[in-house]
Amino acid sequence: MPDPELPDPEPESASEVPGPGPNPDPRPAPYNGPAASPGPEPRVPSPGPGSATPALADSTIAVSGATGFLASYLLLHLLPQGTRVVALVRKPPHRAMASLALALRSAGAPAETVQRVAHQVQAVQITLDRPRLGLSEGEFQAVADSVDAVLHCAALTKLHGDAGELHRTNVEGTRQILALAAAGRRAPQLFHVSTAFVAGARLDGVVPERQLEASGFLTPYEESKHRAERLVHDWARTQGRCATVFRPSVLLSDRTALPRAPQHTYAVLAAKLALFLRHGPRALLDASSAPLDATGRLTIRLLGAPDASINLLQVDAAARAMLRLAEQATTTDTSDVPPGARVHHIVHPTETPVTRVNEALQRSVPWLRLALVPERPCPSGLERAVDLYGAEATAYLGLRRRYERTSLCELERRRLVGPPAPVDNPYLDAALTPPLMAR
Repeated sequence: MPDPELPDPEPESASEVPGPGPNPDPRPAPYNGPAASPGPEPRVPSPGPGSATPALADSTIAVSGATGFLASYLLLHLLPQGTRVVALVRKPPHRAMASLALALRSAGAPAETVQRVAHQVQAVQITLDRPRLGLSEGEFQAVADSVDAVLHCAALTKLHGDAGELHRTNVEGTRQILALAAAGRRAPQLFHVSTAFVAGARLDGVVPERQLEASGFLTPYEESKHRAERLVHDWARTQGRCATVFRPSVLLSDRTALPRAPQHTYAVLAAKLALFLRHGPRALLDASSAPLDATGRLTIRLLGAPDASINLLQVDAAARAMLRLAEQATTTDTSDVPPGARVHHIVHPTETPVTRVNEALQRSVPWLRLALVPERPCPSGLERAVDLYGAEATAYLGLRRRYERTSLCELERRRLVGPPAPVDNPYLDAALTPPLMAR
């Protein structure tokens, strides 16, 4: 069964963001430095001990994927500190600015933070995988020379997407971002968002915070991200530069996203499940060989280990930890540090049992029973469809591994961040509530 057609997450008009109206010219606007303020700029709070990112307060940061889920939470903390942002985006600048304002509101940003978009963000339309990001030589150099840091968040996250498309976006796109960081006259700090799933086919044990050798992969997505991360390590060594690699696990939020705003992975999964199962169990019986049980529930067998677990982390906790680590990389004297990339796992200290996630899904669909089984002879058409349709979850039902989190433990020990709250049943129930558009 094909994926449902979910609405375009980017709005078609710029009416949602303060500032200039739409630009009718479809070509990328030339980069002229940070946007001029159309009016009085909101007051920037003085950085203090409780500030999330005091070292980044006076910086200009280029952010790829700025309108995405994770980036919106990073900007929620950066903008109030006065950080200027060069948003590297796919869509025309006026649409990207509207999308960014919407993403911030969906992340819970107060009105004052959303208003900062017009004063502190300059959107630059790029093509991620093209030489010089699709910009002219002059535009590319102007962007590179204007920034103190480059934060690469953009990625194609289709787990079983086309291998060529994943390579172009995730690998070649990273190559072009590295070229931007290399060209900047300020030698900008490089922060690359990888994924904990570059660990690939390692099913057990503890994944270390270091460069990983390829040992097989469960999805084309994680293979492309592994190649991209390898580029970062090689770039840092050959350029004689330091770089920071963040490897987040599955990030989620208990906030229901606003319509057309970016969604976290499990919200997308919940939306798909709601659309897939909205007609009730009897409408699906023709596709399944399993009858309803005595309580009227339909069983779907999922291939996996009964004791499998998945690392789930609240996105706001991830954003705070990443910015604290970025602050340390910015303020640390690297004159005696050998060049290379430092890896940080952005993960929860406790793995979440897959059975707990399945139970949360079953609470949202009471007539559904999900059973983890090590073998599944003669899968029904319905079960095969769920494997494909719910790949965000079904690809990782055999994992028992954990992740080294030395970096985060040190932040917690120094009370620079607090330990993340438990991912308990109430949180999962809220995180797996289908978006309004799927109900």
